[in-house]
Amino acid sequence: MKMKRILVLLLAVLMTLSVAACKQDGKGTTAAPTTKAGDKPADDGKETEAPKTEKTEGEAKPDDGEVPTLIWLNGDPGTIPPDNDMVEEAMNAITVPKVGVKVHTLYMSGDAVRLHISSGDEWDMAYSCAWWNLYNEQALKGYFADITDKVKTVTPDLYAYVPEILWSGNTVAGVLYGVPILKDYGMEIFWRFDADLFDDLGIEIPDRMTFDDLGTYLAAAKEAIDSGNPLTTRYDFAMMDIPGGLDSCYDYLYNPVLGLPFSAIGTPDANKIVFYRAHEDIVNRFRTLHKWYQAGYISPEAPTREQVSVYSAVKSGQGFYGADAIWSSGDKFRQYISRFDGPHISTNSIMNNTAFSVNSKYVDEALKYTELINTDKNLRDMLRYGIEGHHFNYTEDGLVMRTDKADGYKPWPFSQASYGLSSVEAAEGVDVDPKMWEVIFKTYEEEAKTTSALGFHFNPGPVESELTAIVSIWDKYNKPLSSGISDPDVEVPKLVSEAEAAGLDKVLAEAQAQFDKWLEENGKN
Repeated sequence: MKMKRILVLLLAVLMTLSVAACKQDGKGTTAAPTTKAGDKPADDGKETEAPKTEKTEGEAKPDDGEVPTLIWLNGDPGTIPPDNDMVEEAMNAITVPKVGVKVHTLYMSGDAVRLHISSGDEWDMAYSCAWWNLYNEQALKGYFADITDKVKTVTPDLYAYVPEILWSGNTVAGVLYGVPILKDYGMEIFWRFDADLFDDLGIEIPDRMTFDDLGTYLAAAKEAIDSGNPLTTRYDFAMMDIPGGLDSCYDYLYNPVLGLPFSAIGTPDANKIVFYRAHEDIVNRFRTLHKWYQAGYISPEAPTREQVSVYSAVKSGQGFYGADAIWSSGDKFRQYISRFDGPHISTNSIMNNTAFSVNSKYVDEALKYTELINTDKNLRDMLRYGIEGHHFNYTEDGLVMRTDKADGYKPWPFSQASYGLSSVEAAEGVDVDPKMWEVIFKTYEEEAKTTSALGFHFNPGPVESELTAIVSIWDKYNKPLSSGISDPDVEVPKLVSEAEAAGLDKVLAEAQAQFDKWLEENGKN
């Protein structure tokens, strides 16, 4: 039994590597690192073997006397962390006495995880969100276990820890299939600036600005560069790639096609689903990008670049108050941030879960493990940062300062367990608030906008073929519009025409009918 389970783990790892060439929902592959915020080190080719499951004295054991090793499917951080085995061994030494299980993580691309699950391969836990291992779709396909009652009876401390808005917003057709991850559930999008460059230019970066306001800062940086300002000669002059968070002004109901504009809240069109790629709010941003591209603010290589540049004088990303420290540490240059969108709370923004296999023999044990990493701060820090004294150290005020060994262990931290529980990361030259999560959650309570669709999960089944065709059409227009190369007043009408020919009206009608029915059933009309 023991050997069979180890073989299954090894086969799963090999399967992951064999499908590494597949795209990860547009997010990258297992074989090569993505270069977004918090870039991960390039793959050194090291594979992570399945941990041994020998019994030790004092370990809690199931009835057959063997300590089970739970298989956890998690997102592709660009490479299997080289020190993954080291961290898992240390964590297992803690979790076995506490909850009687070991855990082994398989890192996969979005395509690979869907293949793993749909093929019936063994797994126990899996990260699932709105863009990786799609939570509502996978739940409706019957892959995830119903934990509606178990979270209250098996893991009462976990149930008490997670806010009710996350539990209720993650039910699908009245059933709960995952444990919500308490993180930045109110989407906020920031412009990110090279702090040293703008300090040298004497330009102060405000905490907040609009999308269009950025043009003033891009113009100032470019003028200094073009004029040969000696203060700028020590910088890489990449200005900006395709900006992340471009379409964050929508509550996505089916990405990248259907949504509700946050700008429509409080208007007669508040509950009108739109093809948001052609909606006025984003078309205006396409127009601004086109102007910036013509002015030379956006890299001409942006549309064809497979990876986003680590360095840019200005770029963007989804984050939160305090994310400047995380981005500065990950990108290895000091940054200022300024919010231009959010906070917006939606089904999409809160849809970050740990789901459990409907075929797992260890759902209760997996739930207890999930409760442990969401309530034990030291264990949560280990899961996120690695081994204290090797990958990180604590500062006097309780912040985490990564060491020069940190690149050996940098998994996706947002996909593991509560962000709010883990210690805050420090960064050289950046002021960091150890209580930043208290500020973040208070900001959500006081400022966040929420559409009436919170908790609504669109079922794409009736129009799946039409959606597939429309997504393919959008893929053709995406980079030229999002990089500013294309004139949106010319290209967007073509996009709409092709989408309509592929069944856009049918898709919108089906989505609206489902949404109207859900609104009525939930008394939100």
